Amino acid sequence: MLSGLAAGTMGVTLGACGQTGGEGTDSAEDPAAFFDGETITMVVPYNPGGGFDTFVRLLETHLEDEIEGVQVNVKNSPGGGSLIGTNEIYQAEPDGLTIGLINYPGSMFAEATGTDGVSFDNSKWTFLARLGAINPIVFTGEDSGYESFQQMIDSDEPITFGIGGRGSDAYYATVIMAEVLGFDAEIIAGYGGGEEADAALLVGEVDASINSADAALTRIEGTGAHINALISTQPNEQLPDVPLITEFGDAEQQEVLSALASIYDLERLLVAPPGMDEERAQVLADAVFAAASSDGYVQEMEAAGLTPSPMERAEVLSLVEDVNASIDLLKPIIEE
Repeated sequence: MLSGLAAGTMGVTLGACGQTGGEGTDSAEDPAAFFDGETITMVVPYNPGGGFDTFVRLLETHLEDEIEGVQVNVKNSPGGGSLIGTNEIYQAEPDGLTIGLINYPGSMFAEATGTDGVSFDNSKWTFLARLGAINPIVFTGEDSGYESFQQMIDSDEPITFGIGGRGSDAYYATVIMAEVLGFDAEIIAGYGGGEEADAALLVGEVDASINSADAALTRIEGTGAHINALISTQPNEQLPDVPLITEFGDAEQQEVLSALASIYDLERLLVAPPGMDEERAQVLADAVFAAASSDGYVQEMEAAGLTPSPMERAEVLSLVEDVNASIDLLKPIIEE
């Protein structure tokens, strides 16, 4: 079992979704007309060129097509493991002119563990839409000796996991799975990122890794690596034979694993600051969903090797409520 994971309670309460709106702006007579002639800044809390950046940058022109008279700009605000940009979105004026794409699992784990630098409350965002849920896969090296997730669970030996960094969402996912299912995970978290960790697996430095499906599948294709589990509540059509982590363990264990998987089902969320006018937020959310569902955006994303899976606001809000209701199952496990 992982050491240092004694049960406890966290000093953070994740409440309801807080989507009543109207705290920061007055409801306009014509919410759609507000955006005519305005500029919307979409903040990406990562460097240019990565997956999060591509999701937003390719959306830019399609969102302009959906809102008459608006200009959309992308702003990269990297740093602090995405905390700098995430804080920037949260602290902006709630007028609908600053929105951004957050790493929902990362932000949830950062808040739940009391990470230094967190100045947001994940229950209070103005949620707009999901752009994608590139759920992670658990995979092992060709010669690791672990060809299935059940073999990992049954192992009497420590399983070495290569992770991009301590405190990353992949780190906490590993901690939770190992603690809940009772296998010994030795986490090596000194790699510079997911790509370096995956490379370590391919040369046999570590047994296992966790990374988003789109990124990992490209790197491990043809290497003989074993894809053992998907951290999701829903199957991935690209991986029809890969089991979900929610299929393992008894009913109590599956409840905790479902709480983990649900966070990843909301991975890439486009949000606005708390307190945005509700009618204006719905106009913006509808436009974002239409842009992310357009044939042009889907084709451009697929050409970039990424899988969009837009989800409209009502469903996002429902899933967020479920996550907030179950986060207490995870807090004792990931207590620092």
